[in-house]
Amino acid sequence: MKAQAAVVTGRDEPWRVVEIDVAPPAAGEVLVEWHAAGLCHSDEHFRSGDRVAPGAESALYPMVGGHEAAGIVAEVGAGVTTVAPGDHVVASFSPICGRCRYCASGRGALCNGNKDFMLRGQLVDGAHRHHLDGEPLYLMAKLGTFAERTVVAERSVIPIPEDVPFAAAALVSCGVATGWGSAVERAETRPGDVVVVVGCGGLGISAVQGARSVGAREIVAVDPLPLRRDGAKSFGATRTAASVDEARGIIADLTDGQGADRVILTPSVVTPEILHAGLDVTGKDAVLVVTGMGPFGEAPVPLDIGAFALLNKQIRGCLFGGMDPRTATPRLLDLYRAGVLDIDSMITRYPLSDIGTALADQLEGRNLRAVLECHGG
Repeated sequence: MKAQAAVVTGRDEPWRVVEIDVAPPAAGEVLVEWHAAGLCHSDEHFRSGDRVAPGAESALYPMVGGHEAAGIVAEVGAGVTTVAPGDHVVASFSPICGRCRYCASGRGALCNGNKDFMLRGQLVDGAHRHHLDGEPLYLMAKLGTFAERTVVAERSVIPIPEDVPFAAAALVSCGVATGWGSAVERAETRPGDVVVVVGCGGLGISAVQGARSVGAREIVAVDPLPLRRDGAKSFGATRTAASVDEARGIIADLTDGQGADRVILTPSVVTPEILHAGLDVTGKDAVLVVTGMGPFGEAPVPLDIGAFALLNKQIRGCLFGGMDPRTATPRLLDLYRAGVLDIDSMITRYPLSDIGTALADQLEGRNLRAVLECHGG
């Protein structure tokens, strides 16, 4: 069958919407018709090549982008039991096998099942079921959701209620969950904390909402773009600043000079300078969470080890907010349906054909979160 898909053919090349060939699902696979796909900066890391190792281009390009999405199951392969045609699902950029030690201990985002992530071919058997002019395609996160339809592994989708809008569900599948969990799970924000969120796109806005939900006393939102600072305030931030340097005085006033209790780094690109600045405003016995990614092969970041140890600070990484996709997704969707989690207000919709405009708007701060409408049916 055919499908329209946004494809990038080389490092730092533009997205092109083209027609690709999609084979039927094999055993353990499902064909999903994607209705909405979030434009996450992780896709931009791979399009631009800043997260692509030197020499890895031949494995990744041409690539169908997208890993944050929601749609409807159209067909299932042999042995599929958890979903059926007609089911509404979200993508899970990390498959959940349910058997490895990470899944068994509630850390499904770290599942060992995500083998050969950086290679073309299907997750289940390595075969190629997506082609462009006869050439096999790499699918971002083995999903490739910037498309009308793709074939993915059963363990890469999660059923959702039919009354949840596709655009909101799509964002919960990655950005909203990651940002929310950054504040609630990885930072372990507590009532009365002073929280600093650096970078206020979709990830940061969700971190602001997470911190607010658990009773943070003050939430300082830091972003150079006025639209995002204003957006952060509407989602619960109490103070804003254009940079960490500008925020230093605010944080000092709020904490009697002690530093923030939780600092969450959610910019599009985390640089050594941002990491150092974030750590500098992190207080004693406090937590710095690194959620955003840096370029591949970024230089090591030196630390003042003595001060780091004596002040009892912590630096934590963050994948999917430190949560398990199969349990976190329905929980966050329940919060959305109850009106506790605002997703709709951060969304700007674009047709798949306007992916270039959506990306430019996102990079230049004209939206909080771009969502592509992938399927016209």
